[in-house]
Amino acid sequence: MPLKSESLLVYFFGVATMGLVMSMICVVVPPVRLYLAKIYKIYADYTPIIYPSDDQLTPVSKRRLNLVGKKTLVLDMDETLMTSWMKKHGKDPKNRPTIPHDFKFYLPEYGATVFVYKRPYLDHFLDRVSKWYDLTVFTAGVEAYASPILDFLDRGRGILTKRLYRHDCIDVFGLRAKYVTLASPDLSNVLLLDNSSTECSFNAGNSIHIKSYQIGSRDEALINLLPFLDALRFTKDVRSVLQRCTRFEGLTTFLERVTQ
Repeated sequence: MPLKSESLLVYFFGVATMGLVMSMICVVVPPVRLYLAKIYKIYADYTPIIYPSDDQLTPVSKRRLNLVGKKTLVLDMDETLMTSWMKKHGKDPKNRPTIPHDFKFYLPEYGATVFVYKRPYLDHFLDRVSKWYDLTVFTAGVEAYASPILDFLDRGRGILTKRLYRHDCIDVFGLRAKYVTLASPDLSNVLLLDNSSTECSFNAGNSIHIKSYQIGSRDEALINLLPFLDALRFTKDVRSVLQRCTRFEGLTTFLERVTQ
């Protein structure tokens, strides 16, 4: 019994000493304190969010899907599915992220290494929506940059094979417009998910705006969209819903007036 009491005393003394040392380090070295605070802010009280992995549809719901047909979901890439930064050869950026990257590759055209960060819940999001929609990725990035990233995000699943790049965009007064009709001519059955309000305005009534993803943020935007996208696939015309909940007509109306 005395031996057990001595062991407990040594254990608590060690824990107290370690806590005291860490407290002194945080007080004396501000960068350490800031780094620990950042880690705590990101990971403390973190609870994973899940969405049902299998469709449990009633016979009525299955018949409805057969009637309306499968729709096309056009996905933007940068700051919607992922974000990245470049490190040019021989240069060390000052504000480089401290969070580990998910993927990197060398881009000889720019003489730079590209570091890629997936948006939280991306894999689960793609697994679900690929069963509900025909997926097309439409990015304003050049093919040499975007293709390796999309190959990585696809992970051999064959769900991101339909791709449109910068050369597929349409120039509208110096802006690169990603019209969804390039992915599917039927406007009743196609929609765009993009972080750019400008791109959404080019596709008013056929677009969903999502906030831009920032590296290291506790982002839940993709997982929060799943219930809405799940319900939207049952509509006969996506515009009957999206025209009610999006307001991106301003730029489109202005451009129409200019061209008249």
